[in-house]
Amino acid sequence: MAAPPKGMIYGVDDKPPFLVTVLLGLQHIFTMSSMLVLPVVIVQEIGGSFLEINSVVSFSMIAAGFGTILQSLKKGPIGSGYLCPNLCGPSYMAVSLEAGWLGGLPLMHGMIMLSGLTEMAFAQVIPKLRKLFPPEITGLVVIMVGVALIPLGVSRFIGVEYSGDSIEPPKIIIACITLCIMIGLNLWGKGKIRLYGVLIGIIAGYLLSLLAGLIGSAELKQVSQTPLFALPGQGVKMFRYAFDPSLIIPFMLISVIQCLKSFGNIITCQKLSDDNWKEPDLKNVGKGLMASGISVFTCGLLGGVATDTSASNVGLSAATGANSRVIAWSAGGIFILLGFLPKMAALFTIMPEPVMGAIVVFVTCYMLISGMQIILSNPISTRMIFIIGISMIFGLSADIASSLFFTVPSWLVPVCSSSLTVSTLLAVILNQVFVVRDKQPAKA
Repeated sequence: MAAPPKGMIYGVDDKPPFLVTVLLGLQHIFTMSSMLVLPVVIVQEIGGSFLEINSVVSFSMIAAGFGTILQSLKKGPIGSGYLCPNLCGPSYMAVSLEAGWLGGLPLMHGMIMLSGLTEMAFAQVIPKLRKLFPPEITGLVVIMVGVALIPLGVSRFIGVEYSGDSIEPPKIIIACITLCIMIGLNLWGKGKIRLYGVLIGIIAGYLLSLLAGLIGSAELKQVSQTPLFALPGQGVKMFRYAFDPSLIIPFMLISVIQCLKSFGNIITCQKLSDDNWKEPDLKNVGKGLMASGISVFTCGLLGGVATDTSASNVGLSAATGANSRVIAWSAGGIFILLGFLPKMAALFTIMPEPVMGAIVVFVTCYMLISGMQIILSNPISTRMIFIIGISMIFGLSADIASSLFFTVPSWLVPVCSSSLTVSTLLAVILNQVFVVRDKQPAKA
């Protein structure tokens, strides 16, 4: 029987008061909004108009909000029943750009719909793969999901995106203050103030950024000129789709990679909700992946960019001590509403980099430690030492020494460009190899 974790203020089955639910949902919205820059960049890169950018951003928000609510459903064949919000998936950016350059938005949307169908198909298979994912490998997946957040968090924290960029002290100072506020309220906050530590840190970070000039007149003008209310897709040709056989394999590979990431996120949610957690509930994971696949399909259908479950938001739930599924309805509903309120959405899209970096660094700590706890939940055998060690070494090499993989065949590029995928695939393969070896009869 599930035992609510001691550190949780609002567990998965709890129902916080209405105002608390709204504020906690708003706190998740800030993290979800950090990736809204992706649809802007994608549409700009393929030569889209200002109206097309607005349309894609709005529909991405609506689809992500819908996916967040769908994921929280407890009964039926769809939804893991956990607070596991969706945001615009950065892993889809490269293939989405390729589709956009080749055939514009219709091709990108058509291929995203194919990705959604791929995730839904994978969801049917995952409950049958229990032997492939013992707790140690599950913990590795969770750790590598956290590792994938490190480049994003650190680059935003220190204000350096590309090699050679100069470090700006004001950005680091603001990031440090924001992070210290979040940590301080989390450690020493009395009563329920811990619930709002991240939200208070974000507000402080915005004010400091405004005083330091990181939010300038251009950003404020952008917000002021954005209409308060607008129907998504106005002035844009909607519901146009195209498909290209040459893009099927890249999009399907990315879909499987995203399934592995969502696998880790849902497993983390399971552990956060039960102090007696011992092994993954793969049937529950399959239902969660089905919800994720439907969300991705909806993105393509409406005209947005592909979404994915958010490791940052799962970490945020752990950090604030609130993972009630009711919060998903608040966060998802607000995100859908923002799709019709572009002025409010603009406030989130101008989030200063130091604030974004502080959030990601804060929640990544919880993801990494959660993965370690899963791995160490059982005594580690010598076999698992090598399985986890080798998989992590080569997985991290995809990030630390990415140049080593420049000469791999083109169809392997999506796999080798992800530390999560490299480590997970290696762990699964090595585990099966060692199991087969252990089962071989000894020679007479």
